[in-house]
Amino acid sequence: MVVRFSIVSIVFLAISRSARLGAKFLFVAKTREERAFRKNVLVLGVAIALGYIFQTVGLLTTTTSKSAFLTSTAVIWTTFISLFTGREKLTVKLSIAVLCTLVGIFLMTHPFESQGITIGDVFTLCCAAVFGVYIVWVDKALHSAIEITHDEHSATMMVTSTQLVAASIILLAFMPAMGPQKLILTPYCIGALAFTALIATGATAYLQARYQNVVTPATAAVIYMLEPVVAMLIAEFFLIEQISFAEVLGAVLIILGVIIAQVKTSMRYEV
Repeated sequence: MVVRFSIVSIVFLAISRSARLGAKFLFVAKTREERAFRKNVLVLGVAIALGYIFQTVGLLTTTTSKSAFLTSTAVIWTTFISLFTGREKLTVKLSIAVLCTLVGIFLMTHPFESQGITIGDVFTLCCAAVFGVYIVWVDKALHSAIEITHDEHSATMMVTSTQLVAASIILLAFMPAMGPQKLILTPYCIGALAFTALIATGATAYLQARYQNVVTPATAAVIYMLEPVVAMLIAEFFLIEQISFAEVLGAVLIILGVIIAQVKTSMRYEV
């Protein structure tokens, strides 16, 4: 994770003046706008770092399926955080979308095949909670960056790169607590690091910061739950894994939840 986040941070700093400006504000922020940006982007950096740490440590004592399901509860945390911060109101449509999505993920992941609650489950729930904070705070960070740059693309580059720089520093600080570290660079490892750093982290973080403000945070969280559906399809076509009827039904419910969340209604019923 340290190498992955460091690679993408260095690339952003090398190619973008806005990225370098954002990194400067991490250490020197003079105006009110600059301090607001630093505060919001630090929340994102801490959320990313803690989310990955909690999820990875949780996987040591919980199953992959339970981890996937518990992490997906970020859709609930995002909704509640949005309500608490006044970002949106809970509607019947959104409640149905969240419920469909969670039932779908439950069917896809079979989380309770192994019984009992472990400390890993608790860590994974913490992971979901901080990811919920991250989704909500992306909009806040972008707004504070726009106040500085007055340009959406430059603001997006500032938010994307600076949060990753902050996350890299935090993850690096945690490394001594994780025991002895050893990195063996093989061609497969280098390829995996390049893909996860540039595409799975850099490109997706930029797209999320640039376009998430088109929808509400809770709706965005529902859309992000398409991830296990895409993973299932990739596994089916490229890894020749067998998909059960329950998993297919779960995927359909997730897609249904996303569609419901996106449907425009002329009347809003608050819960």
